[in-house]
Amino acid sequence: MSETNFEAKEPSLGYYYQLRIGVYLILKARDKPKTIIKIESLDDVVLHDTNSMNLYQTKLHINSVANLTNSSPDFWKTIRIWSENILLGNVILENTLFTLMTTARIGNGSFIENLKFENQIRDTGSILKSMLKIADESTSSTNAKAYEAFKKLSEDQQIQLINRINVLDNSLSIDEALNLIQAELRYAAHPKKLNSLIERLEGWWFQLCINMLQNKIENISLQELQIKIAGINDSLMEDNLPDDFASPIDIDETELEDYNERIFVNQLKIIAVKSNMVRSAINDFHRAFKQRSKWLREELTSINDEDLFENRLEDHWNNIFSMIKDECEGLDEANLMKIGYDFYKKFYVEKVPPIKIRERFTSEYLTRGSCHILSDKKRIGWHPNYNTLLNDI
Repeated sequence: MSETNFEAKEPSLGYYYQLRIGVYLILKARDKPKTIIKIESLDDVVLHDTNSMNLYQTKLHINSVANLTNSSPDFWKTIRIWSENILLGNVILENTLFTLMTTARIGNGSFIENLKFENQIRDTGSILKSMLKIADESTSSTNAKAYEAFKKLSEDQQIQLINRINVLDNSLSIDEALNLIQAELRYAAHPKKLNSLIERLEGWWFQLCINMLQNKIENISLQELQIKIAGINDSLMEDNLPDDFASPIDIDETELEDYNERIFVNQLKIIAVKSNMVRSAINDFHRAFKQRSKWLREELTSINDEDLFENRLEDHWNNIFSMIKDECEGLDEANLMKIGYDFYKKFYVEKVPPIKIRERFTSEYLTRGSCHILSDKKRIGWHPNYNTLLNDI
């Protein structure tokens, strides 16, 4: 892969990295139940609890070759953000920790080495002297505003900031962050369902972060996260399943045309079902197919589960359909069509068969859509003579 491709992907992955780190950090704060998290407010990630604030800058480098040197833009951009927040009174220094998490490595001989998390006892005066020397002597236009912001701090503010900085270099990769999230949640779900839990948690988390970036919400609380984890975990119990397609799927006109030749659509056409009901049927079919496929991929259901569910749906259909068939002898096509339409509308639109794939999974689209899947296989139908009529299609 070319350097250019790496550079193009790095910013996008950087945002993803930032959000994943956010999940990990708030999970780590579980012993502080009033913790809230903000994304892209005072910093990349900000954690508040009752008495303290933690500001995190996250820096992802795909190549992992970048070094943090005395004049690194990564470092000084971070110093600028922190300094400006101090100058604006957005943070109380005594109650705030400042952390730079970067996948880069600190260069040999850099004063930044003395700001690492493990170096809690540090020569603040020497570090300050090094920073001011660089700020005074460097000709870097990239860092100029950062130097200016840092020098605007009072000496006491500069010292307090230095004492409250933690640099975590050679830090977590995206995959390593995921591994730590898995470790934090290892007791929240059955080991075989842990990945399913995390996938859904991240999907929910990323959507909330997008809402936060659009100012639709102010923050996410640890309590909200815990409630969501409990809800997802409940959906992964043996008598339940997660509902990933609870909302109808938008299907455009082009996609609708792709369904025109499907058997289940023709099953509806031969009983004169109108376009809106056909659209609803296609939506149910689409959602049921995607949901069942997702469960199978994640091994939340098995082929045996699928077969049992379909057999029960077919048996339920057969009991009603057999009774209707007995009343059709000698009727003309118009009446047969009406009987088929009424059968479909009464038992599959106005209500659905009381058959569930799991006892506590109650979304009706799954049952309706699965009936259309059976219809597509010609295992069930609505017109009394559906098999004969479909032979001509």
